[in-house]
Amino acid sequence: MMINLMFCGNYKVYDGMMIAILSIVKHTKKPLNIYILTMDLSDINKEYLPINKRQAIILESIIKDVNNESKINLIDITDIFKSEMLNGKNIKTHYTPYIFIRLFSDKVKELPDKILYLDTDIICYKNIEQLYNRKIDNYDFAACIDYLGQFFISKKYINSGVLLMNLKKMRQENLLEKCRKMCNTKKMLLPDQTALNRICKDKLYLERKFNEQKEKMPDTVIRHFSMTIRFLPYFRFLNIKPWHIDKIHNIYKIHDFDDIIDKYLKIKKGEK
Repeated sequence: MMINLMFCGNYKVYDGMMIAILSIVKHTKKPLNIYILTMDLSDINKEYLPINKRQAIILESIIKDVNNESKINLIDITDIFKSEMLNGKNIKTHYTPYIFIRLFSDKVKELPDKILYLDTDIICYKNIEQLYNRKIDNYDFAACIDYLGQFFISKKYINSGVLLMNLKKMRQENLLEKCRKMCNTKKMLLPDQTALNRICKDKLYLERKFNEQKEKMPDTVIRHFSMTIRFLPYFRFLNIKPWHIDKIHNIYKIHDFDDIIDKYLKIKKGEK
């Protein structure tokens, strides 16, 4: 059985993808069918460059070292995106346009009916099969509560950084098309995530261990390094990612994936 995974973004999250994938294959030995959706928007911003084929080949070598049946599928959705969302109301925010890529999943014919979407700032600590194998036939997707959002937005507000998606149902009901329309026409603080919360009604709420946004617990499967708040010694927001190695060590005092970091640094050194 292939496990279908999806990552999205541009070349700036390549390091995050690599670290996330290294952590996944440490614990999951089944073949992985990983889809990477990317865009070339360098005509809008010179920094908006896609994940390229060379990077995809390196990522594929990582997963094939563990299971030779695993593969990377690099898919460029630039044209689809530009035709529909380039002039939307949320296109110019403090986020990049790449946050909207997963909302085009329904239009990418190569994507299977069931797929696990992951943000690139995650670390996997256990076999992801226990998440991927959850039954979601009657749901749009399965996800965890957003740790901060439950206090500031709604008790049922989900974090979309880990989404087990039932694309078959979402396609049949045009849910992602409705999400894109909302993002195009209504100004929102967290547009992609808020649209998924509002449009998709049939949600399976998962245990916190599948998208732990605060601190690793004994049962944590996926730790998500999303933005967090620290109150001491003074109030501040922290947005430290797994590839911010010095900050992970010195501010968060985290060393529990140093073996992954070592492998990542070795691969990066070989790229030069």
